[in-house]
Amino acid sequence: MDSIRKERSKRLKKIYWKVHHWVGLYAGLWIGLLSLTGAIAVFIPEIDRLIIKKSYDAMGTPYSGEHPEFTHSIDELTAQFPDYQSLAIHLPQTEAEVVRVEMVHLDQRGNNRYEYFIDGGRDVILGKRLQQNSLANYLRQMHVRLFEHNWGRQLVGIAGIGLFLVSLTGLLIYGNFMKRQKWPQVRKKMNLRIQMADWHKVIGISALAFNMVIAITGAWLGLQPWLIKWLDISIPNQHRIVETLAPEEDRNTTIQWDEVFTSIDRYFPELKPARLDISTNGASSILISGNVPGQIYERNTNILMLSKTDYRPLFRYNPNEQPFSHRLYYVQEALHFGDFGGWGVKILYAILGLSSGVLSISGFIVFLFRKNKKNAQVRQETIRVTFLVCMLSLLFLIVIGFISTQMGYTRAAAVAEIIVNGCLLLSLVYLLTGIWRRKSIKT
Repeated sequence: MDSIRKERSKRLKKIYWKVHHWVGLYAGLWIGLLSLTGAIAVFIPEIDRLIIKKSYDAMGTPYSGEHPEFTHSIDELTAQFPDYQSLAIHLPQTEAEVVRVEMVHLDQRGNNRYEYFIDGGRDVILGKRLQQNSLANYLRQMHVRLFEHNWGRQLVGIAGIGLFLVSLTGLLIYGNFMKRQKWPQVRKKMNLRIQMADWHKVIGISALAFNMVIAITGAWLGLQPWLIKWLDISIPNQHRIVETLAPEEDRNTTIQWDEVFTSIDRYFPELKPARLDISTNGASSILISGNVPGQIYERNTNILMLSKTDYRPLFRYNPNEQPFSHRLYYVQEALHFGDFGGWGVKILYAILGLSSGVLSISGFIVFLFRKNKKNAQVRQETIRVTFLVCMLSLLFLIVIGFISTQMGYTRAAAVAEIIVNGCLLLSLVYLLTGIWRRKSIKT
C-alpha cells in the first residue's frame, strides 16, 4: 500500500514539475513585465498628481467654502466647445490639488479627450493635456492590457492564470522541502544554479499568499469581458435613465453646483464625491461617484444620480447595501492594486509585486542551466541570455512609453500590437518546434 502511495505521489510530482516548468517558461516573460508595471501602477494617482503639479505648474489654492469653485471655468469651456460629447469633473481630494475637467470635443485632429486643470480656489483654467497621451494612462494601459487593444486584456488575464498555476505547483513541489528548514536558507557557497534555485524557493514561498491574491484578481479582471459574456454575468451598478430632452438642450441646462453638493449631503451624506459626470444625451442628470471611508472597493463605486432640474435622487448605489455578489465583484480591483490602507499598503504591494518578476528571472536562469548543463560555458551564456531578455523587456516598456506620451496613444498601441503578437507567434513556433523535435527523437 505504501509503495502504491509513493508511486502515485511520484507521478503527481512529475505532473506538478511539468506544469510549473512549461507554464513558468511561457508565461514568465509576461509575468515579469506585469510585475514591474504593477509595482509602479499602485502609485498612479500619486505620480499623476506630481506630474500635473510639476510639468503643468497646476496647483490648487485654498477655497473659501466647503467645496472648490469651478462654475466660471466650466461655463468658459462649454461656451468654447458647445458641441462637446462628454463632460466629467474630477474633484480634488485635498486643497493642494486642482479640479480636473475631462472633456471630449472636436479639434483639428477630430474628437479627442482633453483634461483641463482648474484652480478650485480662484476658478481659473491653468492648463490642459490630451488624456490618452498622459503618463498615467500609459502606466494603466500597459499593466491592464500591455497596450495591445485587441485582446491584450485577456492576455493579461491568462498570465494571471499562469501565475496562479506556477504558485500552486511551486507550493506542492517545495512545500515539504521548506517545512524541513527552521529558517529559509540560500546556499551561498554553491554554484549559481543552486543559489538561484534556493532564492526561487525562498521568495516563492514567502510571497505565495500575495501572488495568489494577485493571480486570482488579475485573472478575473483580465478575463472579465469574456467571463461576463460566457457566463451571462450581470454587471452590478447598472442604471438607465430615460432621455427626456434633446442632447443640445441637455448640454445647455444650467447647473447650480451649490445645490448639487447640498443634495449629496442630504441623500448620501457618507459619500466623499470624487467625480461628477454630466449627461449630454438628453437624460438631464448628474452622476456623482466617489468613495465611502472604510470600504475596500474599486474606486468610485458608490453612486448617486441627481436630476439636473430639481436635484432629486434618481439612483443611489452603495455596495455595502447590496448582495454579496456585488461586493465580491467590486473588491477585486482594490485587492489587486492595493487601493486601500494608504502609503504603507502601497509600498508593501510594490515590494511584493516585484517578487513575481524576480521569480520569473530566477526560474529562467535555472531553466537555462538545466537545459545546457553539459555545456562548459553555461554560466556566462545563461547570464548573457537572461540579461538580454531583461533589457529587451525594459526597452519595450521605454519605447512604448515614449511613443505614447510624445507621439500619441494610437501609434503606441499599433507598435505594441506588433511586438506583443510577434512574441506570441515566436513562442508558438518555439513550442511546436520543441514538440516536433521530441517526437523525432522518439521515432
